Amino acid sequence: MENEASDVGLVVARASELIGPRKHPLPEWVDSETRFLVLLDIPEQAILRLPTALRLHKPDQRLRVCRDDGVIKRLVIALSRSDPWEGILDAYLLGDILVVLLGDMSVREFPVRRLPKIRRMEERAAAAFEIDSAGSFLHWPQLDVHLGPSQLLQAVDPMYLADIEIGRYQMEKISLVLHDMRTELSLRQTDIEGLSDRHVRRLENEEIRLTVDSADKLARAFGLDLSEFLDELSRRVTALQSSTPAE
Repeated sequence: MENEASDVGLVVARASELIGPRKHPLPEWVDSETRFLVLLDIPEQAILRLPTALRLHKPDQRLRVCRDDGVIKRLVIALSRSDPWEGILDAYLLGDILVVLLGDMSVREFPVRRLPKIRRMEERAAAAFEIDSAGSFLHWPQLDVHLGPSQLLQAVDPMYLADIEIGRYQMEKISLVLHDMRTELSLRQTDIEGLSDRHVRRLENEEIRLTVDSADKLARAFGLDLSEFLDELSRRVTALQSSTPAE
């Protein structure tokens, strides 16, 4: 049995090691929060035994099954990233939905009709994609189309991606940048529509964290869309971090 423990606990194993005649005992640290990534190397019908064998009350949340041995390499690479969700472990087309297992073990569903580069493909062509060996993107050789997690999320759920982007920045750096962006436009704290002056003041004094909703309101007040605002936020935070002497 191969296993990789993370903060929440993750077991990676072949199905035969969990429910076969020579199954291995589970590690002692396995608990009700542990998640399982299982390689299917036995008849598919046997997969129905997995939830019971692993005593999973919510298998849809804790159990992922894959047929591709390359998933182990992609998982190791994803866990080495600063943001594991930026890696793709597995993907398949289910009707008109592209289902993707990301490196943080979350499953995201992307309606094909909302993915500009592949929405006009016939179902057979849309299903004919490859997963990059490092899990960085999906590739449709027929049209030489490459889509990574960020591009997929941007097309379908930009607010989710924005929340991830905001979470990357240190709060004190965001506070400085927000203050600078507002004062450069000669805006008062009371000029941000949808946010009280108290809320803006607390953002700029490091008392509360920036949320996607607040970011959207600030962006509109600054004459930007959310994506432009996040790009500018990233540029300024990066500049501040590079100019701050190391302690």
